[in-house]
Amino acid sequence: MWGGSEVTMNILSYRGPSAPGGVSATLSRVIERSTNEQQWWFLHGTALRKKGKRNANQEVCQIPFEIIEGHYRYCNEFLWPLLHELPQYASFDESNRLMYQQLNMSYACNVLHSDETEAHQSIFINDYQLALCPKFFNSSSYGAVDLFWHIPWPKTVEEQFVPYLAEIAVGLLYAGKIGFHIEEYATNFLQFVKSHLPEYKADFAAREVMRGDGFAVKVVFHPLGVDSDYWMSKFRDESFVCRNVNIRSLDKRPFVLSVDRADYTKGVYERLLAIEYFFSSNPDQIGAVTFVQVCQKTRAGLPGFDEYWEQCRCLFDSMNARWASKDWAPIEWIDEPVSANVLAWLYKRASAMLITPLYDGLNLTAKEFALCSEGGALILSSRAGAWHELSDNVLTLEDLRPESIAEKICDALAMERKERRERLCRLREAVLGNTLALWWQNFGGNLRIAERVLPLTVKVHHSTRRKAWSAN
Repeated sequence: MWGGSEVTMNILSYRGPSAPGGVSATLSRVIERSTNEQQWWFLHGTALRKKGKRNANQEVCQIPFEIIEGHYRYCNEFLWPLLHELPQYASFDESNRLMYQQLNMSYACNVLHSDETEAHQSIFINDYQLALCPKFFNSSSYGAVDLFWHIPWPKTVEEQFVPYLAEIAVGLLYAGKIGFHIEEYATNFLQFVKSHLPEYKADFAAREVMRGDGFAVKVVFHPLGVDSDYWMSKFRDESFVCRNVNIRSLDKRPFVLSVDRADYTKGVYERLLAIEYFFSSNPDQIGAVTFVQVCQKTRAGLPGFDEYWEQCRCLFDSMNARWASKDWAPIEWIDEPVSANVLAWLYKRASAMLITPLYDGLNLTAKEFALCSEGGALILSSRAGAWHELSDNVLTLEDLRPESIAEKICDALAMERKERRERLCRLREAVLGNTLALWWQNFGGNLRIAERVLPLTVKVHHSTRRKAWSAN
């Protein structure tokens, strides 16, 4: 049971209910399970909409397409690569920057002038798309404003890009509290303030920033949790539909699973190169193991992402053309959106899960896998935020060279069942020790949550239908 105080919270995010992405799904479950009053403000097409706990979605206003498009491009073509320390992908356009400012202002003005918004209410802002909103609320002497930053804050920023991230940082510093997933991102932010914003004082020991008006902004870190009840229910539910791939046929042989978007930060191309190296180095495994990739195209129409998709698909096609047989393919690529039931079925039966980001704010799929797996091994890049919670019981990728990834794949598939069980039990303990409710309780402003206590020791069931894979 999720409960709380009587204070109404206004939750602001870029995407709303049923939209793809971990933030949207997380907020949906917070709102569904909380007894508090909330108003969720989000963008749908060209409309700013809001949804209450007990009210249907309603349109607040239409926003000009030029603002929507410019904001989208500034976020994805400029801020996204910079914040993931991949400046070679960054493309700057001043008009897009202005549209980013305009959309942030539009959110803030509509919340402030809503008939249902009162000064004592609190505001919880999500992620980098709305980083300037705290500044607009502060200038109106609004109530408590907190912001959670769901992606990395970079350790290094090239000098030419400092002014643009400084604008973002100043916007954030009008909040009362700024949250990050892990300590590294919080420290990177404090260091950026110290190095580039001399009018602010960063206190690393207290984890706060002193503004010129004497107000101390708290900088905290707490990784996002998953809704354990939700995923355990999906683990038990065997009903699903997956149109493009007969996934039940995957249970005939061991498979290694990956779930992400075709985004250059996710290391999809590096993973494909590693799979190619794996089969070239282990020819006896051709036809014996399959790699299942749930990976959809993302940000269609933006050249950097479209080109990355084409590069990945070309490599995929060449590998399947080289090795596929009548009843087997080295890679089964599911490029359509899949339900949580399908994901849980795949998590449950995968012999291993392979997560290879160049840089990832957190990565919730690692935690979902830990809850749903019947005995698989988790291979996880150390550049994923979730690695800091799970590192003791995963096979760590310190780099993304094909030979390094292929070696970990061999290790995972050859791992003894007893070791898999022990690792998975400890992974589940770690995930259940930081649930979605706990994250919200630690960061969710004035909303208080009480949840039922979940057992930390979860029995791991093992399929007897699959023989253990053995390395040479």
